[in-house]
Amino acid sequence: MHLFLREHVSLAIFHFLHTLLLLSIVYLYMLEQSLHPSFGIFAYLFTVSFVCLVVFLAVRFGRQRDAYRFLSSSLHHLDRSIPSFSGSPLLLAFKNLLHAQYRYYKQEIQTLHKEMDDTSLFMNQWVHQMKTPVSVMDLLLQNFYIQDQSDREFVNSMREELERLQHGLELALYSERIKRFAHDFHVKRLPLKNMVNHVIQHYKRSFIRNRIHPIVEIPEAIFIETDQKWFQFALSQIVTNAIKYSKDVSNQIVLSAVQRESKVFLSVQDFGAGIPKQDIGRVFEPFFTGMNGRRFRESTGMGLYLVKQIVDHLGHGIAISSEEGKGTTVTITFYNVTKM
Repeated sequence: MHLFLREHVSLAIFHFLHTLLLLSIVYLYMLEQSLHPSFGIFAYLFTVSFVCLVVFLAVRFGRQRDAYRFLSSSLHHLDRSIPSFSGSPLLLAFKNLLHAQYRYYKQEIQTLHKEMDDTSLFMNQWVHQMKTPVSVMDLLLQNFYIQDQSDREFVNSMREELERLQHGLELALYSERIKRFAHDFHVKRLPLKNMVNHVIQHYKRSFIRNRIHPIVEIPEAIFIETDQKWFQFALSQIVTNAIKYSKDVSNQIVLSAVQRESKVFLSVQDFGAGIPKQDIGRVFEPFFTGMNGRRFRESTGMGLYLVKQIVDHLGHGIAISSEEGKGTTVTITFYNVTKM
């Protein structure tokens, strides 16, 4: 009704002005003919004109009520919501145009979804195919016979590059998987310390090679509800960042957890390069590398972005604090945690 009145307010104003103009002409004509105009006659004519306008608008609204109700509503399935617009060639043409545009855009969206699905499938297959030669090269390095110091440096360098390659492949794989997070998601009650130790064990070579000692201060009694695979991947991104930015600056990383009432706070603290103040507010944006991205060549700007997406999907919280030259602390908050 509100939309109908807004559309016809100009018509009503025009009708009143037109009526007043006609009554003025009649009034001047009667004066010219030396007649005595009566106020009752003009009131009667004005009332008749007003009633005619109201009847016209009422009939018009009755015939087009479904159309205005449709235009005033929020639509989720446009193809199921378009009524039959009767009594107005303009609204009927609008309906046909709207329906045609909807079908066109729906077809375009379906095409884009098909292309995205094909790209995602290709990426997943490619990443899994690349994992095989990476694993083979790692196995060959393990069996490589080291004769002198130069061979040892070569093996360490190759392992470092392989770890970077493997890390990049995991990043690409999970960036595709997160698009279908609900299809690959299973929550369990798990011991936090065991999962943290699993991540540290996975990156033990990187810790040793960079001469960094992980310190774990997590009570064994803390259990959380999360998806193990997604959480460990998110934690691994935080840990690799801590190693990367602590290299040649600090020799330790502290992983600690504390439970306060129904919340558990897991912190990963390094004492490395830190994050510049002007970059701290953008570290969770995709592809943002900031000032540190110019200093560390392996920065992609996707690690913390994926961490934020995963933590949000898991229903946890995440915060980051840092001071340039003194280190960075990333804290993951688990809600609704019950004590054993």
